[in-house]
Amino acid sequence: MSYAVFHIIKANSSLNSIAKHIERTSHPENADPGRMHLNRYGLVEYPDGITGLAAAVEHRIANAGITRKISDRQVRCLNMVMTSDNEGMQKIIDAGKLDQWIADNIKWVRDTFGSDNVVGAALHMDERTPHLHIAVVPIVTTERKKKAREAAVKKRYRTKPTNRPRLCADDIMERKAMSRYQDLYAEAMAKYGLERGVRGSEARHIDQHEYYRQCQREKAVLEKDVAELSTEKKKLDKEKKSLESKVGHLECSAIALDAQKKQLRQVNEEIRQTNRELYSENTRLTEANSSLAAENKSLMATSSILSDDVARLQMQKLSNEANGDFQKYKADIARYFPDLEDLLRWGRYCTHIGFPDRFTQRILAQEKVGFAGTLFSSEHNQTFSTEGSYAKLERDPKEKHRFILTIDGINVFQWFRDMARKLLEKLGFQPKEPRQSRGRSI
Repeated sequence: MSYAVFHIIKANSSLNSIAKHIERTSHPENADPGRMHLNRYGLVEYPDGITGLAAAVEHRIANAGITRKISDRQVRCLNMVMTSDNEGMQKIIDAGKLDQWIADNIKWVRDTFGSDNVVGAALHMDERTPHLHIAVVPIVTTERKKKAREAAVKKRYRTKPTNRPRLCADDIMERKAMSRYQDLYAEAMAKYGLERGVRGSEARHIDQHEYYRQCQREKAVLEKDVAELSTEKKKLDKEKKSLESKVGHLECSAIALDAQKKQLRQVNEEIRQTNRELYSENTRLTEANSSLAAENKSLMATSSILSDDVARLQMQKLSNEANGDFQKYKADIARYFPDLEDLLRWGRYCTHIGFPDRFTQRILAQEKVGFAGTLFSSEHNQTFSTEGSYAKLERDPKEKHRFILTIDGINVFQWFRDMARKLLEKLGFQPKEPRQSRGRSI
Protein backbone atom coordinates (compact mmCIF):
# COMPACT_ATOMS: atom_id res chain seq x y z
CA MET A 1 0.00 0.00 0.00
CA SER A 2 1.26 3.49 -0.81
CA TYR A 3 1.77 6.26 1.74
CA ALA A 4 0.01 9.63 1.85
CA VAL A 5 2.87 12.16 1.72
CA PHE A 6 2.30 15.61 3.25
CA HIS A 7 5.31 17.92 3.63
CA ILE A 8 5.61 21.60 4.64
CA ILE A 9 8.45 23.80 3.35
CA LYS A 10 9.13 27.29 4.69
CA ALA A 11 9.46 29.84 1.90
CA ASN A 12 12.05 32.59 2.20
CA SER A 13 10.80 36.12 2.87
CA SER A 14 11.37 37.34 -0.70
CA LEU A 15 8.92 34.69 -2.05
CA ASN A 16 10.92 34.58 -5.31
CA SER A 17 12.00 30.96 -5.03
CA ILE A 18 8.58 29.47 -4.19
CA ALA A 19 6.77 31.62 -6.77
CA LYS A 20 9.19 30.69 -9.58
CA HIS A 21 8.99 26.97 -8.73
CA ILE A 22 5.21 26.70 -8.27
CA GLU A 23 4.27 28.96 -11.22
CA ARG A 24 7.09 27.52 -13.39
CA THR A 25 8.45 30.93 -14.40
CA SER A 26 11.79 29.16 -14.17
CA HIS A 27 12.30 25.55 -15.25
CA PRO A 28 14.22 23.20 -12.90
CA GLU A 29 16.65 20.76 -14.46
CA ASN A 30 14.77 17.74 -13.06
CA ALA A 31 11.55 18.74 -14.88
CA ASP A 32 10.69 17.11 -18.22
CA PRO A 33 9.88 19.83 -20.81
CA GLY A 34 7.88 17.27 -22.79
CA ARG A 35 5.40 16.89 -19.89
CA MET A 36 5.19 20.53 -18.84
CA HIS A 37 1.91 20.99 -20.76
CA LEU A 38 0.28 18.55 -18.30
CA ASN A 39 0.85 20.92 -15.37
CA ARG A 40 -2.15 22.77 -13.94
CA TYR A 41 -1.90 26.27 -12.53
CA GLY A 42 -4.38 28.62 -10.87
CA LEU A 43 -6.18 25.84 -8.94
CA VAL A 44 -6.90 28.54 -6.33
CA GLU A 45 -8.12 31.78 -7.87
CA TYR A 46 -6.31 35.00 -6.96
CA PRO A 47 -8.33 38.00 -5.69
CA ASP A 48 -9.50 40.54 -8.27
CA GLY A 49 -6.65 42.70 -9.52
CA ILE A 50 -3.96 40.36 -8.10
CA THR A 51 -1.52 38.68 -10.49
CA GLY A 52 1.01 36.10 -9.34
CA LEU A 53 1.59 34.10 -6.17
CA ALA A 54 3.91 36.64 -4.51
CA ALA A 55 1.29 39.39 -4.90
CA ALA A 56 -1.44 37.08 -3.54
CA VAL A 57 0.64 36.37 -0.40
CA GLU A 58 1.26 40.07 0.24
CA HIS A 59 -2.44 40.83 -0.39
CA ARG A 60 -3.52 38.26 2.23
CA ILE A 61 -1.07 39.65 4.82
CA ALA A 62 -2.14 43.23 4.14
CA ASN A 63 -5.85 42.40 4.56
CA ALA A 64 -5.66 40.00 7.54
CA GLY A 65 -5.89 42.69 10.22
CA ILE A 66 -2.39 42.02 11.59
CA THR A 67 -1.34 44.72 14.08
CA ARG A 68 2.09 43.44 15.07
CA LYS A 69 5.07 44.59 13.01
CA ILE A 70 6.29 41.98 10.50
CA SER A 71 10.07 41.65 10.24
CA ASP A 72 11.89 41.11 6.96
CA ARG A 73 13.07 37.68 8.13
CA GLN A 74 9.61 36.30 9.00
CA VAL A 75 8.26 33.39 6.97
CA ARG A 76 5.45 34.77 4.82
CA CYS A 77 4.38 31.59 3.07
CA LEU A 78 4.39 27.81 3.59
CA ASN A 79 4.76 25.53 0.56
CA MET A 80 2.66 22.44 1.30
CA VAL A 81 3.49 19.46 -0.92
CA MET A 82 0.94 16.61 -1.29
CA THR A 83 1.80 13.39 -3.14
CA SER A 84 2.52 9.67 -2.81
CA ASP A 85 4.92 7.30 -4.53
CA ASN A 86 4.75 6.77 -8.30
CA GLU A 87 2.57 3.68 -7.96
CA GLY A 88 0.06 5.38 -5.66
CA MET A 89 -0.25 8.48 -7.84
CA GLN A 90 -0.55 6.42 -11.04
CA LYS A 91 -3.46 4.43 -9.52
CA ILE A 92 -5.28 7.69 -8.79
CA ILE A 93 -4.67 8.94 -12.33
CA ASP A 94 -5.67 5.64 -13.99
CA ALA A 95 -8.89 5.54 -11.92
CA GLY A 96 -9.84 9.01 -13.23
CA LYS A 97 -9.80 10.44 -9.69
CA LEU A 98 -7.03 13.03 -10.10
CA ASP A 99 -9.45 16.00 -10.16
CA GLN A 100 -11.23 14.77 -7.02
CA TRP A 101 -7.87 14.12 -5.30
CA ILE A 102 -6.83 17.73 -6.04
CA ALA A 103 -10.16 19.10 -4.74
CA ASP A 104 -9.97 16.99 -1.55
CA ASN A 105 -6.41 18.16 -0.88
CA ILE A 106 -7.32 21.85 -1.29
CA LYS A 107 -10.41 21.38 0.93
CA TRP A 108 -8.36 19.63 3.62
CA VAL A 109 -5.75 22.42 3.66
CA ARG A 110 -8.47 25.09 3.83
CA ASP A 111 -10.26 23.28 6.68
CA THR A 112 -6.98 22.74 8.55
CA PHE A 113 -5.19 26.08 8.07
CA GLY A 114 -8.01 28.48 7.24
CA SER A 115 -9.68 29.07 3.88
CA ASP A 116 -8.52 32.69 3.63
CA ASN A 117 -4.90 31.63 4.20
CA VAL A 118 -4.85 29.38 1.10
CA VAL A 119 -3.65 31.75 -1.66
CA GLY A 120 -2.42 29.51 -4.49
CA ALA A 121 -2.13 25.94 -5.78
CA ALA A 122 -0.58 24.13 -8.75
CA LEU A 123 -0.25 20.52 -9.95
CA HIS A 124 3.17 19.50 -11.29
CA MET A 125 3.17 16.54 -13.68
CA ASP A 126 6.56 17.22 -15.26
CA GLU A 127 8.75 15.87 -12.42
CA ARG A 128 9.49 12.27 -11.47
CA THR A 129 6.38 11.92 -9.25
CA PRO A 130 3.17 13.95 -9.79
CA HIS A 131 2.56 16.24 -6.79
CA LEU A 132 0.43 19.16 -5.65
CA HIS A 133 1.80 22.47 -4.31
CA ILE A 134 -0.52 24.54 -2.07
CA ALA A 135 0.69 27.95 -0.84
CA VAL A 136 -0.54 28.90 2.66
CA VAL A 137 0.04 32.19 4.50
CA PRO A 138 0.80 31.19 8.16
CA ILE A 139 -1.71 33.50 9.90
CA VAL A 140 -2.94 32.22 13.29
CA THR A 141 -5.25 33.61 16.00
CA THR A 142 -4.10 31.47 18.95
CA GLU A 143 -2.39 32.98 22.01
CA ARG A 144 1.36 33.56 21.66
CA LYS A 145 3.70 31.19 23.51
CA LYS A 146 5.41 34.17 25.14
CA LYS A 147 2.12 35.23 26.75
CA ALA A 148 2.76 33.39 30.02
CA ARG A 149 6.24 34.89 30.32
CA GLU A 150 4.91 38.37 29.67
CA ALA A 151 2.29 37.90 32.39
CA ALA A 152 5.11 37.99 34.99
CA VAL A 153 6.01 41.56 34.03
CA LYS A 154 4.44 43.98 36.52
CA LYS A 155 4.01 46.97 34.21
CA ARG A 156 1.02 46.36 32.00
CA TYR A 157 -0.16 49.47 30.20
CA ARG A 158 -3.00 47.88 28.27
CA THR A 159 -4.57 44.51 27.63
CA LYS A 160 -4.44 43.20 24.08
CA PRO A 161 -6.89 40.57 22.79
CA THR A 162 -5.38 37.09 22.69
CA ASN A 163 -7.12 36.02 19.50
CA ARG A 164 -5.92 38.78 17.20
CA PRO A 165 -4.34 37.61 13.89
CA ARG A 166 -0.57 36.99 13.82
CA LEU A 167 1.92 35.86 11.17
CA CYS A 168 3.62 32.86 12.81
CA ALA A 169 4.88 29.80 10.92
CA ASP A 170 6.40 28.29 14.09
CA ASP A 171 2.94 27.85 15.68
CA ILE A 172 1.77 25.88 12.64
CA MET A 173 4.94 23.77 12.40
CA GLU A 174 5.09 22.84 16.13
CA ARG A 175 6.18 19.19 16.55
CA LYS A 176 2.93 17.84 18.02
CA ALA A 177 0.88 19.73 15.46
CA MET A 178 2.95 18.26 12.61
CA SER A 179 2.24 14.73 13.85
CA ARG A 180 -1.47 15.56 14.12
CA TYR A 181 -1.47 16.90 10.54
CA GLN A 182 -0.06 13.57 9.31
CA ASP A 183 -2.87 11.67 11.12
CA LEU A 184 -5.61 13.92 9.73
CA TYR A 185 -4.17 13.95 6.22
CA ALA A 186 -3.91 10.14 6.14
CA GLU A 187 -7.59 9.90 7.17
CA ALA A 188 -8.58 12.27 4.33
CA MET A 189 -6.53 10.29 1.76
CA ALA A 190 -7.61 6.80 2.90
CA LYS A 191 -10.34 6.64 0.25
CA TYR A 192 -7.60 6.79 -2.42
CA GLY A 193 -5.85 3.73 -0.97
CA LEU A 194 -3.15 5.79 0.78
CA GLU A 195 -2.11 5.22 4.39
CA ARG A 196 -0.15 7.12 7.02
CA GLY A 197 3.62 6.86 7.02
CA VAL A 198 5.41 4.87 9.72
CA ARG A 199 5.52 6.74 13.05
CA GLY A 200 9.06 7.49 14.21
CA SER A 201 10.51 6.50 10.84
CA GLU A 202 14.14 7.46 10.21
CA ALA A 203 13.19 8.47 6.65
CA ARG A 204 13.46 12.18 6.00
CA HIS A 205 12.12 14.27 3.14
CA ILE A 206 14.81 15.69 0.89
CA ASP A 207 13.81 19.28 0.19
CA GLN A 208 13.86 20.78 -3.27
CA HIS A 209 17.12 22.68 -2.80
CA GLU A 210 19.00 19.65 -1.41
CA TYR A 211 17.68 17.50 -4.29
CA TYR A 212 18.89 20.08 -6.80
CA ARG A 213 22.28 20.21 -5.06
CA GLN A 214 22.59 16.40 -5.29
CA CYS A 215 21.71 16.54 -8.98
CA GLN A 216 24.29 19.27 -9.53
CA ARG A 217 26.99 17.25 -7.73
CA GLU A 218 26.22 14.14 -9.80
CA LYS A 219 26.13 16.24 -12.95
CA ALA A 220 29.48 17.82 -12.09
CA VAL A 221 31.09 14.36 -11.61
CA LEU A 222 29.72 13.14 -14.95
CA GLU A 223 30.80 16.32 -16.72
CA LYS A 224 34.28 15.95 -15.24
CA ASP A 225 34.53 12.34 -16.48
CA VAL A 226 33.28 13.33 -19.93
CA ALA A 227 35.71 16.25 -20.05
CA GLU A 228 38.65 14.00 -19.11
CA LEU A 229 37.71 11.42 -21.76
CA SER A 230 37.19 14.16 -24.33
CA THR A 231 40.58 15.66 -23.52
CA GLU A 232 42.27 12.27 -23.83
CA LYS A 233 40.53 11.61 -27.17
CA LYS A 234 41.56 15.01 -28.52
CA LYS A 235 45.13 14.34 -27.43
CA LEU A 236 45.21 10.96 -29.23
CA ASP A 237 43.57 12.44 -32.35
CA LYS A 238 46.13 15.22 -32.37
CA GLU A 239 49.03 12.76 -32.09
CA LYS A 240 47.55 10.64 -34.89
CA LYS A 241 47.18 13.62 -37.21
CA SER A 242 50.69 14.76 -36.36
CA LEU A 243 52.17 11.38 -37.29
CA GLU A 244 50.17 11.20 -40.52
CA SER A 245 51.28 14.69 -41.42
CA LYS A 246 54.92 13.91 -40.78
CA VAL A 247 54.78 10.78 -42.95
CA GLY A 248 53.16 12.62 -45.82
CA HIS A 249 55.55 15.52 -45.48
CA LEU A 250 58.60 13.28 -45.59
CA GLU A 251 57.29 11.45 -48.68
CA CYS A 252 56.58 14.62 -50.63
CA SER A 253 59.26 17.00 -49.38
CA ALA A 254 61.91 16.18 -52.03
CA ILE A 255 59.51 16.39 -54.99
CA ALA A 256 57.88 19.54 -53.63
CA LEU A 257 61.20 21.31 -53.15
CA ASP A 258 62.33 20.59 -56.72
CA ALA A 259 59.04 21.78 -58.15
CA GLN A 260 59.17 24.95 -56.05
CA LYS A 261 62.68 25.79 -57.22
CA LYS A 262 61.75 25.37 -60.86
CA GLN A 263 58.60 27.44 -60.42
CA LEU A 264 60.49 30.21 -58.62
CA ARG A 265 63.07 30.46 -61.41
CA GLN A 266 60.31 30.78 -64.00
CA VAL A 267 58.43 33.39 -61.96
CA ASN A 268 61.61 35.38 -61.40
CA GLU A 269 62.31 35.57 -65.15
CA GLU A 270 58.74 36.62 -65.86
CA ILE A 271 59.01 39.40 -63.27
CA ARG A 272 62.21 40.72 -64.87
CA GLN A 273 60.61 40.79 -68.34
CA THR A 274 57.50 42.51 -66.99
CA ASN A 275 59.63 45.10 -65.21
CA ARG A 276 61.47 45.96 -68.47
CA GLU A 277 58.18 46.35 -70.34
CA LEU A 278 56.70 48.53 -67.59
CA TYR A 279 59.74 50.81 -67.58
CA SER A 280 59.45 51.33 -71.34
CA GLU A 281 55.70 51.98 -71.11
CA ASN A 282 56.18 54.41 -68.24
CA THR A 283 58.65 56.49 -70.29
CA ARG A 284 56.22 56.68 -73.20
CA LEU A 285 53.30 57.64 -70.95
CA THR A 286 55.34 60.36 -69.23
CA GLU A 287 56.04 62.04 -72.57
CA ALA A 288 52.41 61.72 -73.65
CA ASN A 289 51.22 63.11 -70.33
CA SER A 290 53.29 66.28 -70.73
CA SER A 291 51.75 66.92 -74.15
CA LEU A 292 48.22 66.21 -72.91
CA ALA A 293 48.67 68.46 -69.87
CA ALA A 294 49.33 71.50 -72.07
CA GLU A 295 46.41 70.64 -74.34
CA ASN A 296 44.13 70.08 -71.36
CA LYS A 297 45.02 73.47 -69.89
CA SER A 298 43.99 75.20 -73.12
CA LEU A 299 40.74 73.23 -73.35
CA MET A 300 39.85 73.99 -69.75
CA ALA A 301 40.17 77.72 -70.35
CA THR A 302 37.90 77.50 -73.42
CA SER A 303 35.45 75.23 -71.61
CA SER A 304 35.16 77.62 -68.69
CA ILE A 305 34.10 80.47 -70.97
CA LEU A 306 31.58 78.29 -72.82
CA SER A 307 30.21 76.79 -69.60
CA ASP A 308 29.46 80.22 -68.16
CA ASP A 309 27.58 81.26 -71.32
CA VAL A 310 25.64 77.99 -71.53
CA ALA A 311 24.72 78.11 -67.85
CA ARG A 312 23.48 81.68 -68.14
CA LEU A 313 21.34 80.84 -71.19
CA GLN A 314 19.94 77.71 -69.56
CA MET A 315 19.02 79.57 -66.38
CA GLN A 316 17.30 82.29 -68.41
CA LYS A 317 15.34 79.66 -70.36
CA LEU A 318 14.31 77.77 -67.23
CA SER A 319 13.28 80.99 -65.52
CA ASN A 320 11.12 82.03 -68.47
CA GLU A 321 9.52 78.59 -68.70
CA ALA A 322 8.89 78.40 -64.97
CA ASN A 323 7.37 81.90 -64.86
CA GLY A 324 5.08 81.08 -67.78
CA ASP A 325 4.01 77.77 -66.23
CA PHE A 326 3.40 79.45 -62.88
CA GLN A 327 1.23 82.20 -64.35
CA LYS A 328 -0.76 79.61 -66.30
CA TYR A 329 -1.07 77.47 -63.16
CA LYS A 330 -2.38 80.45 -61.16
CA ALA A 331 -4.87 81.31 -63.88
CA ASP A 332 -6.12 77.68 -63.99
CA ILE A 333 -6.53 77.60 -60.22
CA ALA A 334 -8.43 80.91 -60.19
CA ARG A 335 -10.65 79.62 -63.00
CA TYR A 336 -11.37 76.06 -61.89
CA PHE A 337 -10.74 76.18 -58.10
CA PRO A 338 -11.68 79.70 -56.98
CA ASP A 339 -11.98 78.53 -53.34
CA LEU A 340 -8.43 77.13 -53.19
CA GLU A 341 -6.60 80.36 -52.38
CA ASP A 342 -8.67 81.02 -49.24
CA LEU A 343 -8.65 77.33 -48.27
CA LEU A 344 -4.83 77.33 -48.39
CA ARG A 345 -4.74 80.36 -46.07
CA TRP A 346 -7.07 78.66 -43.61
CA GLY A 347 -5.08 75.42 -43.86
CA ARG A 348 -1.88 77.25 -42.86
CA TYR A 349 -3.76 79.00 -40.06
CA CYS A 350 -5.14 75.71 -38.68
CA THR A 351 -1.61 74.27 -38.62
CA HIS A 352 -0.30 77.46 -36.98
CA ILE A 353 -2.79 77.40 -34.07
CA GLY A 354 -2.12 73.72 -33.37
CA PHE A 355 -4.47 71.44 -35.32
CA PRO A 356 -2.80 68.21 -36.54
CA ASP A 357 -2.85 67.55 -40.30
CA ARG A 358 -5.61 64.95 -40.11
CA PHE A 359 -7.92 67.49 -38.36
CA THR A 360 -6.92 70.28 -40.76
CA GLN A 361 -7.78 68.10 -43.76
CA ARG A 362 -11.25 67.39 -42.35
CA ILE A 363 -11.79 71.07 -41.47
CA LEU A 364 -10.87 72.14 -45.03
CA ALA A 365 -13.39 69.55 -46.25
CA GLN A 366 -15.93 71.64 -44.25
CA GLU A 367 -16.59 68.79 -41.80
CA LYS A 368 -17.64 69.44 -38.22
CA VAL A 369 -14.57 68.24 -36.30
CA GLY A 370 -14.70 67.56 -32.56
CA PHE A 371 -11.45 67.99 -30.59
CA ALA A 372 -9.94 68.51 -27.13
CA GLY A 373 -6.59 70.01 -26.18
CA THR A 374 -4.84 73.37 -26.64
CA LEU A 375 -4.83 75.99 -29.42
CA PHE A 376 -2.40 78.91 -29.84
CA SER A 377 -3.52 82.50 -30.36
CA SER A 378 -0.98 84.79 -32.05
CA GLU A 379 -3.08 87.80 -31.02
CA HIS A 380 -2.68 86.95 -27.34
CA ASN A 381 0.58 84.98 -27.63
CA GLN A 382 -1.11 82.40 -25.43
CA THR A 383 -2.38 78.81 -25.64
CA PHE A 384 -5.93 78.07 -24.54
CA SER A 385 -7.27 74.67 -23.46
CA THR A 386 -10.63 73.05 -24.12
CA GLU A 387 -11.90 69.69 -22.89
CA GLY A 388 -14.39 69.37 -25.71
CA SER A 389 -15.12 71.68 -28.67
CA TYR A 390 -15.83 71.44 -32.40
CA ALA A 391 -14.39 73.35 -35.34
CA LYS A 392 -16.05 74.02 -38.70
CA LEU A 393 -15.08 76.02 -41.79
CA GLU A 394 -18.12 77.85 -43.15
CA ARG A 395 -18.57 79.99 -46.25
CA ASP A 396 -18.52 83.76 -45.73
CA PRO A 397 -22.05 84.92 -46.56
CA LYS A 398 -20.72 88.38 -47.49
CA GLU A 399 -17.78 87.50 -49.72
CA LYS A 400 -17.74 84.99 -52.54
CA HIS A 401 -15.06 82.28 -52.37
CA ARG A 402 -14.18 83.29 -48.80
CA PHE A 403 -14.54 81.21 -45.62
CA ILE A 404 -14.83 81.74 -41.87
CA LEU A 405 -13.41 79.29 -39.28
CA THR A 406 -15.69 78.85 -36.26
CA ILE A 407 -15.13 77.06 -32.96
CA ASP A 408 -18.25 76.05 -31.06
CA GLY A 409 -20.19 78.14 -33.60
CA ILE A 410 -18.15 81.34 -32.87
CA ASN A 411 -15.65 83.09 -35.16
CA VAL A 412 -12.24 81.67 -34.18
CA PHE A 413 -10.82 85.12 -33.40
CA GLN A 414 -13.79 85.94 -31.17
CA TRP A 415 -13.44 82.51 -29.54
CA PHE A 416 -9.82 83.30 -28.64
CA ARG A 417 -10.89 86.71 -27.23
CA ASP A 418 -13.60 85.04 -25.14
CA MET A 419 -11.09 82.49 -23.83
CA ALA A 420 -8.64 85.31 -22.99
CA ARG A 421 -11.37 87.26 -21.17
CA LYS A 422 -12.33 84.17 -19.13
CA LEU A 423 -8.68 83.61 -18.22
CA LEU A 424 -8.28 87.23 -17.02
CA GLU A 425 -11.49 87.00 -14.98
CA LYS A 426 -10.24 83.76 -13.43
CA LEU A 427 -7.01 85.53 -12.46
CA GLY A 428 -8.98 88.38 -10.88
CA PHE A 429 -8.59 91.03 -13.60
CA GLN A 430 -11.45 92.98 -15.13
CA PRO A 431 -10.83 93.03 -18.89
CA LYS A 432 -11.80 96.04 -21.00
CA GLU A 433 -14.85 95.70 -23.19
CA PRO A 434 -13.63 94.88 -26.72
CA ARG A 435 -14.41 97.22 -29.56
CA GLN A 436 -16.89 95.92 -32.09
CA SER A 437 -15.16 94.58 -35.19
CA ARG A 438 -15.91 92.26 -38.06
CA GLY A 439 -13.16 89.84 -37.06
CA ARG A 440 -9.51 89.51 -37.82
CA SER A 441 -7.84 88.76 -41.12
CA ILE A 442 -5.44 85.86 -41.50
